[in-house]
Amino acid sequence: MTIRRRALIVRSEALLLSLLFAAPLYAKITITFDYTYDKNGFFTTWAAAKPMLTLAAQSLTDRLRDNLSAITPNGPDSGAAYAFDPGGGSQLAVHENLNVPANTIIVNAGAYVLGGTSVGLGGPGVYAVNAGSQAFRDAAAARGQAGALSNPARDFGPWGGSIAFNTTTGYSFRNNSLGIDFYSVALHELIHVLGFGTAPSFNARVAGGVFTGPAAGSVALSSDLSHWALGTTGLAGTQPQTAIMTPNYGGRLTSLDWAALSDIGWDLARPGDANADGRVDFNDLVALAQSYNVNDGQRRWSQGDFNFDGNVDFNDLVLLAQGYNTTLPSQPIAFDSGTFRVDLARAFATVPEPGSLGVMCMVTVFGIAWVGRVR
Repeated sequence: MTIRRRALIVRSEALLLSLLFAAPLYAKITITFDYTYDKNGFFTTWAAAKPMLTLAAQSLTDRLRDNLSAITPNGPDSGAAYAFDPGGGSQLAVHENLNVPANTIIVNAGAYVLGGTSVGLGGPGVYAVNAGSQAFRDAAAARGQAGALSNPARDFGPWGGSIAFNTTTGYSFRNNSLGIDFYSVALHELIHVLGFGTAPSFNARVAGGVFTGPAAGSVALSSDLSHWALGTTGLAGTQPQTAIMTPNYGGRLTSLDWAALSDIGWDLARPGDANADGRVDFNDLVALAQSYNVNDGQRRWSQGDFNFDGNVDFNDLVLLAQGYNTTLPSQPIAFDSGTFRVDLARAFATVPEPGSLGVMCMVTVFGIAWVGRVR
């Protein structure tokens, strides 16, 4: 009996280890920052800016999953990555033969006097190929996203882009209550880099001043067609909140903003999948448990905040429980008459992949969201 019990224990432990360390079904996206063009020393002067920018990126990549191919210049495969200069704006940020690892997005970060009431600026860049194989050209244009070269575009695969902050703005870095919240501005501009208001797959869904997608529904845009209309709300927690992609500063990352990213072509982890590996399992429950009942307003998806209110509580546990022990494709957060809805029947698996930036005029290619207060 002792031998049998031992064998059972060994088998049980092996099963538990296999569950804990099973290979992810999907690749997570990583955003890295390049401060080469921070010519005005903004991120040197403000030591808290870099970690806060990293936190904003993590708040997005915690949930983003996709399969972006690498861009690997080699021999005849050559080119350069272009974006707007985040340290001056009037010139281009150029990276010759930039090597972009798989599932990685590189963002130039800097600051200069933006003028007016603008506190931030952001947008994706393009990778211009000088010469090379078709495979290299496709990777540079679309990062391996199916349908990226189609017309109309239904997905987006950027190498990266640029974000800039206003050097004359008094920012708060969450260590005081004064000033403009740097984290919120950074989050807004990074979403522009991901294609909101800037990607071909976003523009393909715009008609008559309205953005229409299977996850977001039909939502009015501002006059620049790069933001939600003023006053647009989504859900953060159980209450409507001003969406972060409205042009005025002060919004929250809501269900509607996530839905738009899904419609642009990004693959999103579904509620309950804290580690974005395609499963809702014990690992996700552990992540939630470690932050459970922490109501500091700063929790992230990877810590169990599945309804975007910054806290981890019973509402998040319910969302995890609804999908526990299941493996499903990613899923958009439906935005239906202002109601937060988890609809497993609409698991997001068939929406075509994003369009390529293609060959465009270098003056307008960067898709910079020239906006009012937050750009």
